[in-house]
Amino acid sequence: MPRVKSFNDTSSVSLAYAIDDHTSAADFTGTPTPFKLLPYTTESYTMQKEAKQSTAIKGNRRSSGSKNTKGSANGGHTVEFGVVYFCLDMLQLALMNVWKDITTGTPADGKYITDGEIKTYMAVEKTARQGLLATDRLDHERYYGTAVNEATIEFADSELVTLAITTISAFADYTSALAGANGLGGSIASAKSAPPDYEIADSSNNLKNIELFDADGELMEVTFSDASLQIQNNVREQSALAHEFAAGIGVGKVAVTLSGEIYYFDQTMLDAHMKNKRMKAVLTISTEQGTFKITLPNLMAQTPTNNAEGENEDYKTAVTFTAEEGKVTIGTTADIPCVIAIECVPTP
Repeated sequence: MPRVKSFNDTSSVSLAYAIDDHTSAADFTGTPTPFKLLPYTTESYTMQKEAKQSTAIKGNRRSSGSKNTKGSANGGHTVEFGVVYFCLDMLQLALMNVWKDITTGTPADGKYITDGEIKTYMAVEKTARQGLLATDRLDHERYYGTAVNEATIEFADSELVTLAITTISAFADYTSALAGANGLGGSIASAKSAPPDYEIADSSNNLKNIELFDADGELMEVTFSDASLQIQNNVREQSALAHEFAAGIGVGKVAVTLSGEIYYFDQTMLDAHMKNKRMKAVLTISTEQGTFKITLPNLMAQTPTNNAEGENEDYKTAVTFTAEEGKVTIGTTADIPCVIAIECVPTP
């Protein structure tokens, strides 16, 4: 008798990660490696090979001999932003640095991170489960030596704040196995810990301000209707002969931009652009768990445009601020060189 089929739902797909620079499943054999489950809203992890078609002429019009050759692996995911460990991990991967105590030896005062040059990678395992029984199959895709290429924090009117990252991986593979008694059959993880509950930041209640200061340190009259902050690492695959996937992962200059629309007030922004005036931005996000303070110490306004495009509409200026190297003071430490600095202070 035929039975009703039930195909996989997206809720059967989990993502787990570990900050780790191993490049194959064999590297995890015999080495206990706990992974952290990642609550995501979208994911795009994929592996593929480049298709090559034979151009041999055989005396007829038919082609044959095509082959899939060099592999590549990339993707990314989006999470809902908040003061929670996986957001701090993603920011660490994006900024290629490590978190430091604001006050040395006093973690309760919070920690901070700036853009750096510590190449940090993660292993990502995407798992599709067929059921909850030990005898049900798990299908795994594993991505190794995964570097963050872009990280974007999005602020939209009355929306949840999101952090989206895109990645490039040095290697990838896949396997299937029965779940087993521990539910980890075929996994490279020794355990997968569930994320804690946390308050998700939204752009109305938790985004406290986006402040712009002029070169004299004076607060500018600016009100954003939407904004996004992007960190770009210019990551690339380094291909080589005798390598199925990338031989290495190249990292270029860090590029940070703050872009969005602001309500028109006067010509200050146009004047700043035309006369190459420097600015500073500070974004503050507070939730039940703590507060993020994001500082861009040295900004240039690029292509501010304000056009009246229809009746009964707000007159706004679309603008992108490009960050360059500047200096910040964090705690009692002054003149820290950076393009971007992020402080995270837990709620007492």
